[in-house]
Amino acid sequence: MTQQDLAGKSKAELLALAKEMKIKNRSRMTKEELIESLTAITQETKTATGTQAPEQPPVRPPEPIYTTGLIQEEQYCTERIEEKVYQLPPYYNETRITLLVRDPYWLYTYWDLDAGIKAALIKDYGNWDHVPLSLRVRKEPESGGGQPEFFNIPVSPQANNWYINVQPNRKYIVDLGYYSPSGEFITLASSNAVVTPRDCMSEVIDEEWMIIEEDFLRLYRLAGGGPAAGSVELVESLLKRLEREMGSAAVSSIGISSPAGRPPQERRFWLVLNTELIVYGATEPDATLTLNGQPVALRPDGTFTVRLALPDGVMSLPVTARSADGADQITITPIVSKETR
Repeated sequence: MTQQDLAGKSKAELLALAKEMKIKNRSRMTKEELIESLTAITQETKTATGTQAPEQPPVRPPEPIYTTGLIQEEQYCTERIEEKVYQLPPYYNETRITLLVRDPYWLYTYWDLDAGIKAALIKDYGNWDHVPLSLRVRKEPESGGGQPEFFNIPVSPQANNWYINVQPNRKYIVDLGYYSPSGEFITLASSNAVVTPRDCMSEVIDEEWMIIEEDFLRLYRLAGGGPAAGSVELVESLLKRLEREMGSAAVSSIGISSPAGRPPQERRFWLVLNTELIVYGATEPDATLTLNGQPVALRPDGTFTVRLALPDGVMSLPVTARSADGADQITITPIVSKETR
C-alpha cells in the first residue's frame, strides 16, 4: 500500500491498520504520523520479502517524553470530527398537556395532539383553523369540599402553549378540549395538578418555627448591638440606632408603642387583593347563549351567571343570545378595564 493510498483513508481506518501492524503509541499519533509509520512498515515488509522499494530512512513512531514520572501528552488529533446535529421535532404525535408553575400568579402550559385526533377534528369542522379549541382551568376549592371552580380560555388551533393568570396558594388542573356543535366540552387531555406558591408569609407560627429569645439576643450581640432585655427593647434600640445613622426621624412611623401598664403586643398586618368579574343576565329559557364565543348554560328561568378572573388591562366580552328557531339574535358587548396601582 503506497503513501498515496494511505492518505486517502480516514484516521479511523489508519488506526485500524496500525492496530493490525501493532504500532506502538498509535493513539497519540496524528494522521500524518500514522501515514509515515504505516509507510515505513510497508517498505520494511517489501524489503524483507524481496520486493524492491525506494530507499527511505525508516521513520520510528514518536516516543513519549517522561518528565518527573509523568507522560507529557503530545499533540492530539488535529482532524476535525464532524458531529451530527439533531433537530427537535415540532411535535411528537402524542396527545398530552403539561402544566408548570411560573410564580404565584402565573401558570405555563404546553400541549400536543396526535395526527389521528387532528384528522378527526378536521373532518368534523372542515378546517383545522375552525376547531374551537379551549383550555378549561380547574381550581380546586380551598377547603377540599364542593365542586371545583373553572374558567375557559379559547386558544388558537395553531398554538401549542399558553400563560394562565391564576391565584396564589391554590391547586390547578388544566383540561385541553373543544366544544362540540351542541355546546358540550369534549376533553382531549388533562394536565398534572400543580399548586401555586404563596405570595405572603406563611400562617404557620407554631413552636417549630419560633426563634428562641436567647438565640435572638446572641445573634443581636454578634451583629454589634448592645445588651437589651427583650425583643421589644431590641426593636426600639435598632430604630434609635437607625435614626441616628440616617440623621432624621424617617422611621418613627414604625415605632412600637403600647398603652401604659400593658405589655406590647406583636402586630401582624398585611393585605392581599384579587379581583373577579361576575357577568349575569337573563334571556328566553330555550335560547342559546354564548360568552366570548363559548356556550353558557342557562337556568330553567333563563337567567345565567358567569364568574371570570379579572386581570389588569382591557377585556371585551361579547354576549350573544339566539332564539330557539334561529330567527332572532342579540349581542351585547361589555368592555371592562382594570388598572391596579
